[in-house]
Amino acid sequence: MPHDLPAALGGRPVRTRPFPAWPSPSVEARAAVNAVFDSGHWWQNGDGAGERLEAALVDRFEVRAAVAVTNGTLALEVALRAAGVGPGDEVVVPATTFVSSASAVSSVGATPVPADVRPDTFSLDLGSARESVTARTKALVVVHLGGQPADLTGARLLCDEKGLLLIEDSAQAVAAAWDGRPVGSAGDMTAMSFQAAKLWPGGEGGAVLIRSDGALAGRVERIANCGRPRGSSDYDHLEPGTNARISEFHAALVLSHMAGTDALWLRRKGTYERLDRALPAGALAAVDPRVTRHDHYMVLLRLPEAALTDGLDNATTVRALAAEGIPARVLFPAWHLLPAFRPPTGAPRSLPVAEGATRSALWLHHRLLLDPDCAEDLPAAWSRVTAHASRLAAGPEVRPTATPKPG
Repeated sequence: MPHDLPAALGGRPVRTRPFPAWPSPSVEARAAVNAVFDSGHWWQNGDGAGERLEAALVDRFEVRAAVAVTNGTLALEVALRAAGVGPGDEVVVPATTFVSSASAVSSVGATPVPADVRPDTFSLDLGSARESVTARTKALVVVHLGGQPADLTGARLLCDEKGLLLIEDSAQAVAAAWDGRPVGSAGDMTAMSFQAAKLWPGGEGGAVLIRSDGALAGRVERIANCGRPRGSSDYDHLEPGTNARISEFHAALVLSHMAGTDALWLRRKGTYERLDRALPAGALAAVDPRVTRHDHYMVLLRLPEAALTDGLDNATTVRALAAEGIPARVLFPAWHLLPAFRPPTGAPRSLPVAEGATRSALWLHHRLLLDPDCAEDLPAAWSRVTAHASRLAAGPEVRPTATPKPG
């Protein structure tokens, strides 16, 4: 593949056509929203789209109960509150994840404790998680980052050994599976997100899956419904709660997208497999051989060591790829280094893999995989950018480029 001049340095862009939009407008989604509008039943308190969504989730994930809520962040908060996690408790959370995985812990008054991630997959490093457990640890959150399941076998064993609650953060995975076990089947509870960029977009929305504990399911339902039993609009508040009910409009949108899960997954999978063959070895984050099904919510990329030595970082790479017509984003910063979580005194805990990924890793949204040409365009752009790492890293030649949002 010729290493011609990158567009950021004056060359012609690899791609000028836009990628498919997401969420993708459909007749089914419009009809679902219109049906809610015409029904006059816009809030979840009866036999409506919210209840149908919950029933669909119970059926798909084979769990005891599902409670639809307003968003994925609230799903984590409600799950933690229902389990009694609060002030004085600690919850171990992988350092490489969207900030909500940690901020939900802070929101219930507990302390999120960061653990490092694996250098090959960026999934939770269970050795680091084990080192993070103290006498105050109440729960472990595992994140299915980018659609790749975390090690559910190891996480379940660790939680059983230490007497911890296991919560799966499945905001970025809906049909993935680990060693034949679907996401949502190992954790005591699972938090899902239906935000607009997600695989089942509802604009906003989320859900808590409860694997087997009926009493816990009842607590989740009450907390999400202002402390009242499900279906009640009376003033019979049995415990402090919040209003986390999903709207009927969002629930209807999510249901309309669930039907296309497997067809869209096959399209993403096909493009991803071609990318895997076309990109240099090591450019894509590894897929653990125990992963039975990867949802490919993100294409996770890492810069080669030679490019990092030349001074290239992921932020400059994102701008250079945008100039080539490839919208990308830097990977989530290690949340324990963010101002909201830095300790008031002393240095934050050193987590070298997560901190290195903050500079060297980036991602592409799953909508790019819906265009088969991505399997040719991305490798061409990647080759250009990494071949001219030192010139791009120099800075002045790179003209700032507005990066299209990937969602």
